[in-house]
Amino acid sequence: MTTSSTTSAVAASVSSTGSISSLGIGSNGIDTASIVSKLVAVESVPITQMQTQATGIQTKISDWGTIKSAMATFQDAANALTDPSTWNARTATSNNSAAVTATVATGALAGNFNVTVNKLATAQTNQSAAITSGSSLGAAGTLSIQLGSWSGSSFTAGTSAAVSVSVGANDTLATIAASINAANAGVSASVVTSNGKDQLVVRGTNTGAAAGFQITAKDSAGNAITDGSSGLGQLTYQSNTAGTGTTGMNSAQSAQDSSATVDGVTVTSNTNTITGAVAGLTLNLLQTTTGSTQISVSNDTQTPTTAVNTLVNTYNSLVNTIRTLTAYDPSTKTAADLQGDSTALGILTSLRNIVNNKGPSGNAYSTLSDLGIQVQLDGTLGVNSTTLSNAMSNSVGTVQNFFMAASGGNSNAGLAMQFGSYTLAANFSTGALTNRTNALQAQLKSKNDAITKAQSQVSAYQARLVAQYTALDSKLATLNATNSYITQQVAQWNKTTG
Repeated sequence: MTTSSTTSAVAASVSSTGSISSLGIGSNGIDTASIVSKLVAVESVPITQMQTQATGIQTKISDWGTIKSAMATFQDAANALTDPSTWNARTATSNNSAAVTATVATGALAGNFNVTVNKLATAQTNQSAAITSGSSLGAAGTLSIQLGSWSGSSFTAGTSAAVSVSVGANDTLATIAASINAANAGVSASVVTSNGKDQLVVRGTNTGAAAGFQITAKDSAGNAITDGSSGLGQLTYQSNTAGTGTTGMNSAQSAQDSSATVDGVTVTSNTNTITGAVAGLTLNLLQTTTGSTQISVSNDTQTPTTAVNTLVNTYNSLVNTIRTLTAYDPSTKTAADLQGDSTALGILTSLRNIVNNKGPSGNAYSTLSDLGIQVQLDGTLGVNSTTLSNAMSNSVGTVQNFFMAASGGNSNAGLAMQFGSYTLAANFSTGALTNRTNALQAQLKSKNDAITKAQSQVSAYQARLVAQYTALDSKLATLNATNSYITQQVAQWNKTTG
């Protein structure tokens, strides 16, 4: 049962019996309903006290939930500093970002790499001759688009099948472009209009030498069109090595792979992204160069620095949460819900002890203060960003060891390992936080059970009172009736004898 007003709870119980509502001003002039209500209210005082106690217990359970949440957040921050990926992050910079940029994966080898961009990957692009805007080619038939690669004027078909596109005699270039796009043939088509003239532009969907394409045509009778000067022949782009005829479309751009030289080794790609040339390094080629661009891969100190600051911030949040819930305000003489709670105060002590612990023996940084992390007067931690930055820049590996070394037992482990071990134990099923919460929940159940039992007893007491006063009222009514009769008889007797 929830902890509500006792008077309301009892009133609800009374109303459900309908007993008090049957009482009122008795035949003797006594307000029996009021008497019963007041007696029941007196009997219910202990229930009010128990409900107040239950509310206090529920508040403490909520408070421990808040602490548990803050502890879990702090635990996550500590675990992040024991994750190798936090410390193995790398950053890549280019001294000519207009030509080459780079991204780098965690754990990539640090160093400098010289890159020369020889060629950029391109997609094949062809243009038709210009015709009057909105006019048609005046010929029906079929275009066949085949993906593959070119070597000079020789075309080698790829593995995918050719795609056919039907063309009507009255189709404009815009209509033909829409049909090509709907066919999903590995190319895209558009119409460029200038000075009242339309040109069909067909471009390969992908870059790279293997993403070229050939366009051949057949008339409505199914005969191959070899003349590129009229009709559908104007939209062809085909190999001439076998005497297949002339080509109608012009070549605006050939399909080719990108090419770059990385530390003297030539590498190619069908896109302008090169991976695998250097383990963990991805090169993004933007323009060709005559000289080399230097790509520098170095330790990323920002990621672990952010992780250290997160550890400090979540530690401070946890400490401030516990201090607020255990505080006493002398000006208002008000104690917080967990004021004096030994478990909460013990957590603060344990955290302070770890903060003052030393890290792994033999490490250049032995305490948090060596990294610029100092204990403030209020028990929280402050960070000297300059000191921390210098430590990260000078020897990020040493800082890593200070936080995540796991050898030598817990007292000699890295500080993040120590924090992680403590918070895991505290939040575990048998830990201090869980045990305290379980104990309070048991107290709350016991208190609510006692309230339910007491309310049943008060309801029974109320029923007895109602029955007793109902009987009393009936008895007094009978006596009053008898008294009235006797009074009438005496009055009558006096009249007859007078």
